[in-house]
Amino acid sequence: MKSQKLNQTSRGWTRREIIRCTVGSLAATALTNLQEQGQSNTPLASGQELVHEFPYGAVRLTGGLLKQQFDRIHSHYLSLSNDRLLKVFRQRVGLPAPGPDMGGWYDTNGFVPALTFGQYISGLARIGAATGDQVCHDKVRSLVTGFAEFLKRTENPYAGPGAEKMWPAYVMDKYVVGLLDAYQLSGIEQAKTLLPEVIAKCRPFISPVSKDRIGKKDPPYDETYVLSENLFAAAEVTGDKKYHDLAVHYLLDREWFDPLAMGQDVLPTKHSYSHTIALSSGGQAFLATGNPKYIRALENAWRFMEAQRFASGGWGPEEQFVELGQGKLFESLSNSAAHFETPCGSYADLKLARYLIRFTGDPRYADGLERTLYNTMLATRLPDSDGGYPYYSNYGANAVKKYYHRKWPCCSGTLVQGVADYVLNIYFHDDNALYVNLFTSSVVRWKRPSGTVEVEQVTNYPAEDTSRVIIRSGGRFTLKLRIPAWTRGATVRVNGRTPQPAQPGQYAVIERNWKAGDTVEISIPQPLRTLPIDDSHPDVVALLRGAVMYVGLNPWEGLEQARIALPSALKPLKGQAERYVMNVNGKELVFVPYFEVQMESYNTYFRRS
Repeated sequence: MKSQKLNQTSRGWTRREIIRCTVGSLAATALTNLQEQGQSNTPLASGQELVHEFPYGAVRLTGGLLKQQFDRIHSHYLSLSNDRLLKVFRQRVGLPAPGPDMGGWYDTNGFVPALTFGQYISGLARIGAATGDQVCHDKVRSLVTGFAEFLKRTENPYAGPGAEKMWPAYVMDKYVVGLLDAYQLSGIEQAKTLLPEVIAKCRPFISPVSKDRIGKKDPPYDETYVLSENLFAAAEVTGDKKYHDLAVHYLLDREWFDPLAMGQDVLPTKHSYSHTIALSSGGQAFLATGNPKYIRALENAWRFMEAQRFASGGWGPEEQFVELGQGKLFESLSNSAAHFETPCGSYADLKLARYLIRFTGDPRYADGLERTLYNTMLATRLPDSDGGYPYYSNYGANAVKKYYHRKWPCCSGTLVQGVADYVLNIYFHDDNALYVNLFTSSVVRWKRPSGTVEVEQVTNYPAEDTSRVIIRSGGRFTLKLRIPAWTRGATVRVNGRTPQPAQPGQYAVIERNWKAGDTVEISIPQPLRTLPIDDSHPDVVALLRGAVMYVGLNPWEGLEQARIALPSALKPLKGQAERYVMNVNGKELVFVPYFEVQMESYNTYFRRS
């Protein structure tokens, strides 16, 4: 592909320094056209990825909104009582079981007993690896040891009848990811030895074939098609091919991957979260088998999901993908308070975005990742100390952020995993380039054959429009800075020289022999803009500033029916950064980022005049 240079030589740039923008937007257009015909434009050899995630521990959050939430979640999950978490297992095999009951979904007679146990282990192992916190690893070790004491006394690996009857595959999947992370990230050998035992003991309870799940309430409830991602990983860790074969066996090819790969939109009516997280199994299937149909399926699924999204990036009112062209998203604003299964859905969506970034290097997936992260996972209400967790986001009128009506729901497991994964979303790399995909204060250490590169990012984004990238230890490599598609007038400046324009929807690329102290300043204007709820209702819109969704605080009765001039009538709220105010029929309406809301009521969608 050709690249576009940015007049650097006439501005005093050295001949060894090149800034250009990749033609990502053109590639995206070509990709879309091919996808409609069931083809793929992905520049990959079979089974290989174009760019790579950094491992846990290579990226450290140093400040900002993501770190604030990360630290709170870190502290919260460390505080959970080991005895309470293990009580249901101990009770089932007659071991002493001290401590209060957990309550809610988690208890012996709950909806799905101990359904999130493996996810708590997984999340704590990831946080421990990301931060170096030995206390996390010690807690993981204690939980694995307690689980092993239970397993050796029974052939039934489930904590209660609800788990073995309702969601045996779902719970097995969480056991497996917990043990994988305990072994790979916390270094607990016992977890590796337990993997074959857990899988063998779970299998008699699980359907021998993969069964599709349609909608929220229709049987079968269990989600066998989510098993494959972690079974592929189990095959790699144990070296046992039977887990690879089992992963292939449970792939939902006929109902999901095959039609998606051929460009057929089969999303409507399907259970939204489980089918999205199943796309991660498709990502692993490509890496394990080399079959390119799985990349085509992921690309096309993302394209179809774009039309299903709320302004937040979320999807799936009442946990179902909707029929398009019928105004279903608009209808959901008044007939549902369950618009997005937030921690679970955002965890699945962010994983899908990362797979697509790895396979294609296309910045549009990083744009999508940013929007979903800031408006869903980051915007969840913080959990309480005794099982109160967020579940659904409500984008209807006069909404509030509520906990789920039962303690310890499924979203309590994906919340810790998703926040632990923040460090995976910021930077990527290939052999020669470092990709800066999110703008948040952080440090990345990139181990290369020629030596370790350390890069720091300092920013108050999204409150401010700028970020500084500082080289702490250098070498010759390419720096690729994502320029979001929604921005206008973005610039990049190296070592204080004249700012150079950067093209939206592409990467600004700087090739250079970097030295310690070199600094790149990025300016990314974040315009106020609106997004319609769906094509059938273009005048019903939500407000965004850049990637961040805004809501109107403390709305009054009937506000959603008033016609207002968005965004033109908004004015900055004096003395309060990131807030805007407007007059609506003589009343003052304040708009704030959705992630700021905790207990206040709000409106997300408005009728635009």
